[in-house]
Amino acid sequence: MKNKYGLPEKELERTKTRDKTCVYCHKVMIEPSSGGDRKDWATIEHLNHLPPWDKSATVAYCCGSCNSSRSNKRIIDWFETSYCIGKNINFDTVAQPVRDYVRNYEK
Repeated sequence: MKNKYGLPEKELERTKTRDKTCVYCHKVMIEPSSGGDRKDWATIEHLNHLPPWDKSATVAYCCGSCNSSRSNKRIIDWFETSYCIGKNINFDTVAQPVRDYVRNYEK
């Protein structure tokens, strides 16, 4: 069965298991259902800001802060923002799935 992102639930669950911390800033995230601050929530991140979003290589989990900051920017453009510079978020510091995505889709 597929979810609203077009991914099979098993694939989304594997992604969630893989991404225990934010793929960008490495913050430990919390489930939205637990309350707490939205900036710490685990959120689905569409690495590609335009559809299709039904490939596991284009989906990851990141914290609400990073997801909100990135918005619809290309990842390599987002790296140049003051948010990323201030948090030392760049190609070399992000998780492997993000580096793989940038290599395969943005460069």
